[in-house]
Amino acid sequence: MLSYLYSLTSFLLLAVMAFCVAALLVVGMVKAFRSNLPQKWVRIPLTIAAVCTLGVLIGLLRPLDPAVINSGEASDMLAYAYETDQADRMTIGAYLGLFENNMAKRDSIRLAQVRQLYQDNQISLPKDKFYAAFVFHHSKKSAFFEIAQKLAGEAAAVSELKDDYVVQWLARATYDRWMVSLGKPEKYGTQDKFSISVELLILNQKRLPWEIQTNFLRLKQMSSSKR
Repeated sequence: MLSYLYSLTSFLLLAVMAFCVAALLVVGMVKAFRSNLPQKWVRIPLTIAAVCTLGVLIGLLRPLDPAVINSGEASDMLAYAYETDQADRMTIGAYLGLFENNMAKRDSIRLAQVRQLYQDNQISLPKDKFYAAFVFHHSKKSAFFEIAQKLAGEAAAVSELKDDYVVQWLARATYDRWMVSLGKPEKYGTQDKFSISVELLILNQKRLPWEIQTNFLRLKQMSSSKR
């Protein structure tokens, strides 16, 4: 399973790219019947699509921030670990599988920090439990999947997060992944499907007012090899 956080800007760029591709297809069909169609009808959408593609690639190829921070409150460290977990999976390498070793190393750094916070009983707030559960969820051991399910379940049970789609989804996904790792059937069917859902979330004032949250559920065959 992978979960990606797309900024509104990136989402709009992708939308414009899709529109330009559709426009080029329409122009191509029209040109088949009207060979004298002005070239600007091809050049304009092609140029816009190229600019948008460049923008998306620049965003995906951006340098990675440190995997964790070692200062501040536990909540700050957990939120940061969650954000870099998401950001890492928005790189080209995550799509092409080029940097799996580096990704695994960064995941292990995040896991080590979150494990220590968990052992020190510093994970008590519902949102902190969600952040920590996501990091545990991207580990490779059943024992960590069990912890992920425990934390995610506790976060999902809190009234303030009852309507948070991602929190509720993670509670189900962590349970299924834990069961699959034990060789047992899943309960919610989150590990053998590929689906995309988009929802708008209100974030704090230091960031864009809206962001697009897109969740990708991997095929079961892939869930044990890609984290």
